[in-house]
Amino acid sequence: MSMQRLTRREFFRLGGAVAAAATMAACSQPAPAPTKAPAPAATAAPAAKAEPTKAPAAPASKYKEAPTLSEQVKAGKLPAVDQRVGAEPMIVKPNEKIGQYGGKWRSGLLGRSDTPWLGRTMGNDTLLRWAPDLKSVLPNVAQKWDISPDGKEFTFYLRKGMKWSDGSPLTADDFVYWYEDVIMNDELTRVKPGWFRTAGKVGKLTKVDDYTIKMAFETPNGLLIKNMNGAGQFFPPSAYMKQFHIKYNKEKVEAAYKEAKLQDWVAYYGQKNDIWLNAERPTHMAWKVVQALGAGDATQMTATRNPFYWKVDTEGNQLPYIDELQYFIIEKVEGITLKALNGEIDMTDRHITTPDNKAVFTDNKAKGGYEFFVSKSAFECPTALALNLTHKDPGLREVFQKRDFRIALSHAINRKEIIDTTYVGDGEPRQPAPLDESPHYHQRLAKQYTEYDVAKANKMLDDLGLKKGADGMRLRFDGKPLAITIEVAQAFEPWAQQMEMVARYWKAVGVNTTVKAMERSLFYAHKNANDHDAGVWTGADGMVVMMDPRWTIPFSNESLWGVAWADWWNSGGKQGEEPPAEVKKGHDLYDQLKITADEAKQKEIMKQILDAAADYFPCMGITRYYKGYGIRKTNFKNLPNEVWGWHLCNSPAQTMPEQYFFEKA
Repeated sequence: MSMQRLTRREFFRLGGAVAAAATMAACSQPAPAPTKAPAPAATAAPAAKAEPTKAPAAPASKYKEAPTLSEQVKAGKLPAVDQRVGAEPMIVKPNEKIGQYGGKWRSGLLGRSDTPWLGRTMGNDTLLRWAPDLKSVLPNVAQKWDISPDGKEFTFYLRKGMKWSDGSPLTADDFVYWYEDVIMNDELTRVKPGWFRTAGKVGKLTKVDDYTIKMAFETPNGLLIKNMNGAGQFFPPSAYMKQFHIKYNKEKVEAAYKEAKLQDWVAYYGQKNDIWLNAERPTHMAWKVVQALGAGDATQMTATRNPFYWKVDTEGNQLPYIDELQYFIIEKVEGITLKALNGEIDMTDRHITTPDNKAVFTDNKAKGGYEFFVSKSAFECPTALALNLTHKDPGLREVFQKRDFRIALSHAINRKEIIDTTYVGDGEPRQPAPLDESPHYHQRLAKQYTEYDVAKANKMLDDLGLKKGADGMRLRFDGKPLAITIEVAQAFEPWAQQMEMVARYWKAVGVNTTVKAMERSLFYAHKNANDHDAGVWTGADGMVVMMDPRWTIPFSNESLWGVAWADWWNSGGKQGEEPPAEVKKGHDLYDQLKITADEAKQKEIMKQILDAAADYFPCMGITRYYKGYGIRKTNFKNLPNEVWGWHLCNSPAQTMPEQYFFEKA
């Protein structure tokens, strides 16, 4: 995941963070340091013919390891496990029971750009982590943290003795390098991470000692602790990455990127720092990539256990339990489905576990050797549809920015028919909005304009002055034909089918609409370039909406309805386009929320943001999420029977995949 991608992640409340750390102490306290071998006792000079004194044998290790690693230790290829896990390893209580070493976890990627699934299964060790129920923040790479009373300074205490997968130390120096040479380098990081800014000013990171870092801000950073759990908060192995940084290796870096025919050293650095593409880059995670994503004709990606991983179970077994992760690279959802039906997928809840597939998966359970688990989505909705309100065509932009035009199109959608057809009736008409279970639930935002009313839609369009031409299709205000192309990525949901139905509904009220399905990377390229008429993606965070309010304010390039406005906000006005006052109101409120340490006040500000979004109505949805499920092999253990699915915790990463295992008969 690129550094530019990281800049689009946002944050959480301060309240309860320290209490959460204390509460989970039993699950995260460092293990005692391994016992040192006793020194030999002093002896007098040996008498004649006395046998040589034998040094006492070193005590057995208090930790255990996978058999494959024991063999490497015996062969002198690895140091002992005590030296590898560090002085303060994290102790993990397994979800069900102590696991068994071995096995290969197979799953599928929908093309080479499906890297989020990699993050959700193996790329999950951030500075802090979410609890499985998403209600609290827990220690991880940092074993504890302190927050100043004014919410401006945060001190994180790293685990002593942690190592990268190549055996080099992981220390505060890696974080200092990330701050000074990556984040603060304007070439590598043109737009500074939103979570690392308060009141528009970038924070500071300093080293206290080898295992302690401090982040300081001029104003309170109310969401920092939650952001430290966010997906993809990667910090680089500085000793390795410096060789690709122009500051440290100018001549070689310049020669290398030119030889590789890359645009500049930034592109070269990005390739070397990409953990999915560069198998040589050290990692601190449970598995290390050995077969990278590779070229466009690659058929799989493979990762094996990291021998220097810093977590152990409650009996001292070094994690992970599973030896290897194998990801099949498949271009179509049907291909992943077929592998699952053939018993070649060990666990997944991505792409293929849809309502319309459940019947065939149910019928094939015995043959495929798998069972279901509950995947409870924490997303607002499975389908969020947005017109591009910052469209480059002034004529389309003028139409799209009319609030009543968006309301009319929403009333023209027969949501019940879509739900019955694509989700087997499992759903309820809904707009993108916080879930009922969320403390931020907003009934008006969730329910407004979901009634199917063609007559109302036609009247509203007529009242706007959008006249019909001879073909019965409406014209824009400038007299040109009004035509909309809805772009959909071939991923996740039956979006193409749903949007074909939407196109039919909109044509019925005179709005000529077509649907264009495309590969995910092309979809992103169009969206990022602001070249789309309309687009579809999932809803965002339905539980902790303040972490990613993409459908309520132009928050990031994921805000399909206002990418140019989001770019303006995130760049401090240096890029994109300045939004109108009613949209800037949301930005101003969110900036206020970020510097508010009090949780009750944060909730109050979030309500104001949601009220403003309900007034503006920037986008529309189809239904609440259906009852989700995943599939796992019957011997795939330590995965909870119910898992909250949420992208900011890299779900199911919050359940700690490093302690999953295959139970042997």
